Amino acid sequence: SVAPAPTLTIAPGVELPQVVLGTGSGQKGNVSAATALWLSGTAGVGIDTAFEYHDEPAVAAGIAASGKPRGSVFLETKIPCTTYAVAKTNIAQNLVDLKMEAVDLTLIHTTSSWGPGKCDLPGTWRALEEALAAGHSRSIGVSHFKQEHFEELRAAGATVVPAVNQAELSVVFHDDTTIAYCKAHGITYQSYSPLCGGANGSSCTWSGGKNVMAVPEVIAVAKSHGVSAAQVGLKWIVQQGLPLATAVWRLDYMNEDLDLWSWGNLTSADMAKLSAVAKPRSV
Repeated sequence: SVAPAPTLTIAPGVELPQVVLGTGSGQKGNVSAATALWLSGTAGVGIDTAFEYHDEPAVAAGIAASGKPRGSVFLETKIPCTTYAVAKTNIAQNLVDLKMEAVDLTLIHTTSSWGPGKCDLPGTWRALEEALAAGHSRSIGVSHFKQEHFEELRAAGATVVPAVNQAELSVVFHDDTTIAYCKAHGITYQSYSPLCGGANGSSCTWSGGKNVMAVPEVIAVAKSHGVSAAQVGLKWIVQQGLPLATAVWRLDYMNEDLDLWSWGNLTSADMAKLSAVAKPRSV
């Protein structure tokens, strides 16, 4: 059997599993089934969803179907960057849709505005700080942030440092500058699209990424360790002490993505080879 993923402390008393189930890809159209399977059929305990995924009722149904008590599930969600007032409404709606009094982590989903209205980063962050103070979210963070966005919040008088920055990270694309900034400021950098969307690609392809499991260097390292290419792609991330959100819907893939600690570490030569795969994106 596969053991639960280790956790990282992202805020006082808040432990983020290093591998969580991300629902943004639609889970082949059945988010509730994938959520229930992750929580009841594997050692998975963390779920990553968002207001803009429009799947939070399905996540709630999956948690209920799993039979897992609320305290054993790490629940992460996101709200769009809008205005202070709209952000307050979206935070409240998240809790209604998830059938929860509180979540473990709430993020600002992006630094761009989705739909009508302006992205007011300080106003949206203030709404999150208030949710934290009210106990509606045990920790708060951001997504797709770079240094200038963090500095904008600080200049606007933010009183809480984001606990997490969820952003693109895989063997085929990594923003080392932002990762280093987050590390220096005590912000956990969480990967999305850690395998670049599998065979069909994903949002990481805009930066020149491609299916991690088809990369020759990944395949070679996987063969040398007797594991799958997917496991090597994910191991490269968690071995750096960074967590990730993976989108899987089959039980065997779920267990594979969680089984990253039973077979030892990649060598320093492996890590260097994999880190060199990504090439700077031409402007």
